[in-house]
Amino acid sequence: MVNRLLILLCFGLLAFNSQAANITVEVDRDPVSIDESFKIYFFADDRISDEPDFSPLQQDFEILGRTQSSSMKYTNGNLSKKTRWNLRVMAKRSGKLTIPSVSIGNDKSPIISITVNKSNNKNNAAVSSELFIEVEATPNTAYVQQQIIYSVRFFRAVNINAASMSEPSINGAEVVVEKLGDDSHYETYRNGRRYIVIERKYALFPQQSGDITIEPITLDAQVTASARGAFDPFSQNGTTKRIKSDSIKIKVESIPANMHSQSWLPASNLKITENWSQNPAEFSVGEPITRTLTLKAEGLTAVQLPSLVMTDTQAFKTYPDQPRMNDKRGSRGISGTRQEKIALVPTQAGQLTLPEIQINWWNVNSNTLETATLPARTVQVQPGANSAPTPPATAIAQPAAIAPEAIPPAAETITVVKEENGLYSKLSIIFGLGWLFTAIAWLISRRNHKTANDTAKQARKQPPKASLKAVKTACLSNNPQQSKSELINWARGRWPENPPANIGEIGKRLNRATQIEIEKLNQTLYASTSNNWQGNQLWQQLSAAAKTTAKKQQKQTEVLVPLYP
Repeated sequence: MVNRLLILLCFGLLAFNSQAANITVEVDRDPVSIDESFKIYFFADDRISDEPDFSPLQQDFEILGRTQSSSMKYTNGNLSKKTRWNLRVMAKRSGKLTIPSVSIGNDKSPIISITVNKSNNKNNAAVSSELFIEVEATPNTAYVQQQIIYSVRFFRAVNINAASMSEPSINGAEVVVEKLGDDSHYETYRNGRRYIVIERKYALFPQQSGDITIEPITLDAQVTASARGAFDPFSQNGTTKRIKSDSIKIKVESIPANMHSQSWLPASNLKITENWSQNPAEFSVGEPITRTLTLKAEGLTAVQLPSLVMTDTQAFKTYPDQPRMNDKRGSRGISGTRQEKIALVPTQAGQLTLPEIQINWWNVNSNTLETATLPARTVQVQPGANSAPTPPATAIAQPAAIAPEAIPPAAETITVVKEENGLYSKLSIIFGLGWLFTAIAWLISRRNHKTANDTAKQARKQPPKASLKAVKTACLSNNPQQSKSELINWARGRWPENPPANIGEIGKRLNRATQIEIEKLNQTLYASTSNNWQGNQLWQQLSAAAKTTAKKQQKQTEVLVPLYP
């Protein structure tokens, strides 16, 4: 018995020791220059057994500094601890370098890579100064709505008390500007001189084709005085210097010809995934199950991503929730995520198929059209718990006929009272009057309720607040920008509870003909010129589709109203 307990104890210790620590590695930015420092972060949980050995890093990197921090968290009676090591390093050579695995006790960190560019010393005259600014835009040729990373680096070789820097100013076209996270701080050397660098990044999204110019960035810095007075050793006085960067020109190209009839999604990567509220998913008639569709794109914001809402079929009823949209900002740009939760209710048993979902997008790295696909899914739907088979007609027993005289008349109950007693007569009169008043009140309330229903019915027949007249005026004036604005205003009044995120969704909610005309409007808005657009066809399709959907809504309302007399 004792031997058996010892064996079990040994196996328990082995199982405990076999649990590997969770170790992750990150860098503060990527790529970097060979003559500038950057940081490597190592994260580990409380299962580590020893200190890390960073010597493998010294083959390609010079370790300039090292710090360590720990944090503890108490959750549901469990105490967890996490440790972080911060290493400030500088690469010894350029190229695609590997950050090797580092031993931390009995565990090892994962291997990651980083791109190290050659010296970024482009302007020796600027480098020789104490303060200067470098700017860079990648790529310098882009498509409409494609993400452009704009980097601003402020170099200083002296101490400063304060500094203020202007925001990007762009001429030539409408451009959406998004700041990417917090500023980065690091060190670098230029011509043998040490500089402290503050780097700030932006994501630019041009909305029109043509040439755009990013105006110079202006920075005002108060340089600390080299000498301090005897009576003011902490003096903040100094010289204020103003420096400017170079301007940058970028060529923005229009949408490729083969994408004019499709949604325009210029990204470096795009994928679509699905999850179910049950795993594995089980389907039964009449029982809802939630399908979560997630569309994630690198280089696009969430508002640029199309809707993933499914439509009703003979086999399923769909009930979509409000979409969840999120933008993740990092040194490499913005990654947008759109998540749609859809409750599916099967309406019939058997083998049913959910159709394939395809999203066409433009790969900006290879300049090719690609398709993200969620394959079709065949499911087996079981009969619902309450959907029992209908019994044959012969099995239904017919109730026996009841003779009319067998039912005593309810209103012929007679109470015999003596005439000499006047109290009972007075009570009968009072009760009769009370019944009469109650009947009158019921009739009045029924008439008021009917009037309220008629009023509500008329209110439901009224058009949205945003009139179609404004859309008609803009379309017939051949004004694409005004037509876009009025379409959005009309759609917000048409669907106040779930307004479309963009004009592309308006066509999807109406019909294919209207969707094609709206896509033509979109192409005009993003083209280099908008003088040739004719809005008459869009107005004709939109007005016809609006009338059709209004009639359908009216029929549904008229069917529902009698259910509430």
